[in-house]
Amino acid sequence: MKQYKQKLLIGVTAGMIGMGFVGGGTFAFFSDTETTQNSFVSGTLDLELQSPDKSGELDISLEDIKPGDKETYFINLHNAGSLTFRDVLLTSSYSINDKNKDNIKANFADHILVKITNKDSDEVLSEYIPISELKDVILTEGQVSESTTQLQFDFWFKDNGGDQNMFQGDELKFDLIFHASQEEAE
Repeated sequence: MKQYKQKLLIGVTAGMIGMGFVGGGTFAFFSDTETTQNSFVSGTLDLELQSPDKSGELDISLEDIKPGDKETYFINLHNAGSLTFRDVLLTSSYSINDKNKDNIKANFADHILVKITNKDSDEVLSEYIPISELKDVILTEGQVSESTTQLQFDFWFKDNGGDQNMFQGDELKFDLIFHASQEEAE
């Protein structure tokens, strides 16, 4: 009989536990859920070079130059992105076509110099420097979105007071490379 009571007690207990699960699942309670709509959008870094007269012409071309000649060009640096520039650096690359193959020890790019001035502040960014040495000149710092900085480039075929006949008919091809960097992260 004792075994019978134990079996009955176990059966009743198991039944109550099962009913508890069924009944527990049917209890109603209040709840509330909220959701936020999130996104991350990266900013843009967009340096545009513009001609002051809006013609779009930015190519610098000097023909029939001789020692002593100077020519001035203007270029606008426009921040068309949404981020502030930490800085804009200027570097050049160049090649020379030595028409008469007589530039044995002379580099035509050493005799073409450029002076760069920020026209907004009249600050001279580089005194006359040879195209061959134009590297990492800081043109602007902290330029904010949608702002423009006007630069003046004064090119000079330096007259060294000596014989420069070896440069007659030579051609200097050069690229001005403008590199904008983002400001530091906060």
